[in-house]
Amino acid sequence: MAPIKGVSDIRRLPRLGKIRLGIKVEEPKKHPYPRATDYFVIPDDIKKYVGDKPKELQILFPVEDTEVFAPQFLKCYSFTQGLVCRGDGVKATRKVDVETGDIANHTTEQWVFKEMTCDPDTCPQAVGDPEMSIRPQCRRVMNLLFVLPNVPGLGVWQLDTSSFFSIVNINSCLDVIRGLCGRIAGIPLTLSLEPREVTPPGIKKKTVHVLHLRSNLKLADLQRIAAKPPAKALMPPAEEEEAPEDLFPPEILAEAEGLPVGEAAQEQEGEPEKEAFHIDLTWLNESLNEIKWTEDTAKTWLVSKYKVSPAGTLGEVIKRLTREQAEQFVHEMQERVAKKQLELFG
Repeated sequence: MAPIKGVSDIRRLPRLGKIRLGIKVEEPKKHPYPRATDYFVIPDDIKKYVGDKPKELQILFPVEDTEVFAPQFLKCYSFTQGLVCRGDGVKATRKVDVETGDIANHTTEQWVFKEMTCDPDTCPQAVGDPEMSIRPQCRRVMNLLFVLPNVPGLGVWQLDTSSFFSIVNINSCLDVIRGLCGRIAGIPLTLSLEPREVTPPGIKKKTVHVLHLRSNLKLADLQRIAAKPPAKALMPPAEEEEAPEDLFPPEILAEAEGLPVGEAAQEQEGEPEKEAFHIDLTWLNESLNEIKWTEDTAKTWLVSKYKVSPAGTLGEVIKRLTREQAEQFVHEMQERVAKKQLELFG
């Protein structure tokens, strides 16, 4: 009997586990918070194959479709409801409380999915809203699914990242490899975590660890491999209903919904650690003079945009911003300065 075309030649791979890019740090009188590592955090049962703290992994992508093996969305999680909103910056699918019409939370008894617009610059779940007691719970997330050919077991491993630089880097590397080989599926690749100095204008220089994709094979060998048709396989969907703990610690999600999380939650110093940032105030003052803004104008803009407290000096208001908000503010200043210069020389 002949096999069924389009069915008998397809293989479905199970998900074997998760590899992480950080650890959850727990300190006395503080909420647990995620801390990025400069190595891959590996499950104990495969450390003997890849090392205790590897900075490189030999991987394969078993399918060609990037949306299958590297889906990337803006995601909002709830401690009690799991994934409650997923969007692409334009449209989102949200889990909505039937009774209140708000995003589902621990008080929700019945909910429905609702299609709506997605604007991470204004959405309360993305930027927060102190007046409504809403803390930011939405982050960009890429779920990377791949095979570890040197590890026993037939299936895929999942790695989640919310790093802007890693997401852009992976997408760029995939385009380069596809351009050289004509495909990505079945190509032996090295996934690495490498230091990179980042110096956004107006922000203090820092070192981050960014995902990279490359191959250690010669181009001729890569093209020889790419010339062979890859086996067909079906990937499991990315595990996204449960919040990645290294990106969304459950204690932080619980507090965001007003749920008790132990004695540490009652301590003022128990606030989750924020990623440090620094805006060069000399550069900022020069930019404000260039666009004819006073410090009060800048404070008003920040308070309106990010719903932070207006108390204190401009520098004190800036310290209440997250790193992402500070970078957005710097970008806004750059654009306004550039526009003003075009007006002068246009």
